[in-house]
Amino acid sequence: MSSDGVADSVTIDGVLVGDVRIPESTAELSDVLREVTADGLHSAIVGGGTRLAFGNLGGPFDVAISMRKLNRVIAYEPDNMTMAVEPGCTIAQIHDVLAAERQSMALDAARPERSTIGGAYCAGMSGPRRLGGGSLKDWVIGVEVAGPDGTVAKAGGMVVKNVTGFDMMHLHYGALGAFGVVTRLNLKVFPAASASRSIELRYASAATAHSAAVALLRSQLLPASVLCWNDGDSWCVSVRCDAPEGAIDRLANRMLGLATDAATAETAVAVSDGSVALQPFTSLVELTSGDIIVRLPLVASRQTPVIHELADAGWRVCADLGSGLVYARRPAGAGVEDMRPELAGAATWLALPASLKTGRDVFGPTPEAVGPILQRLKNSFDPDRRINSGRFVLGL
Repeated sequence: MSSDGVADSVTIDGVLVGDVRIPESTAELSDVLREVTADGLHSAIVGGGTRLAFGNLGGPFDVAISMRKLNRVIAYEPDNMTMAVEPGCTIAQIHDVLAAERQSMALDAARPERSTIGGAYCAGMSGPRRLGGGSLKDWVIGVEVAGPDGTVAKAGGMVVKNVTGFDMMHLHYGALGAFGVVTRLNLKVFPAASASRSIELRYASAATAHSAAVALLRSQLLPASVLCWNDGDSWCVSVRCDAPEGAIDRLANRMLGLATDAATAETAVAVSDGSVALQPFTSLVELTSGDIIVRLPLVASRQTPVIHELADAGWRVCADLGSGLVYARRPAGAGVEDMRPELAGAATWLALPASLKTGRDVFGPTPEAVGPILQRLKNSFDPDRRINSGRFVLGL
């Protein structure tokens, strides 16, 4: 163990990377990248380690570069509702800083005390509050990135309405660091709701639960998130409401009434902790190495037969109606062979055992017109494949 209690080695898809470098500034990171590249080595970039199961089989990795000590809030301007952070800042750390000024980002992640903002940005995974608050991709107004030779480049700035230069913020979002190592993110933030509630309803069937969830989604009550998920033989709907303190109970009661009018529930309760409504998602997408976790793009109107089918096949399911995504999970040791080809072909595999990644692109098929563009981008930014080699789309 290191002096800060974090493991000194990194394991990616079962392969141990024993040489871990831990820079404490962007200048030190540049020096590490320059040295690693000059030595002809290949590096893997690591944040809090909560998303290492995501990505194609890559490598070889000679060095792991940990970003956990690049964890400072560089600037925070509450009046302008902007902040700049280093990539190793944890989600919980950012939420705490914003909460002190009654501001927020609707960013949900498993293990927020370890999950980093850089990891969330590079993995491109948003949570169920995307329905009401948008996704991390939409909040990044500036980015700073170090290339394999240590050169640092910037794009965007600290101004919300910034239209100058190339849109590099979207290029690096969800790219798993294939085009460089993120060293700074400039973010716009939002006023926080003064109160929140979680509504939980339990039903006997997937179809009944999903119809109630759709009624809430399509209502004018503006839920912050709507999830439909299975719990043993029962199906549940979890809804988060955000509103001013004086209106929150009235809003929660209206949502309860609307849901029970749409489909009679076995139980229906509202609880004061708004985070309860997000737990079905955050617990399912905890990317434990070896487990099988899949994400399927399906608009709400097409989700019911799929979630029923997956549950019958033994999957744990969480449908995010607002994002149009269905997440499903199986424990280690299960297979994926019984998933219909139409579903498997559209899937992004967020976690798979290494044996099931072999010969598979976990991101699914890449459109024919997009592949050559991504190849040219990789050749431009990292021609010798020194950073996170092989882990992104098409094995880039």
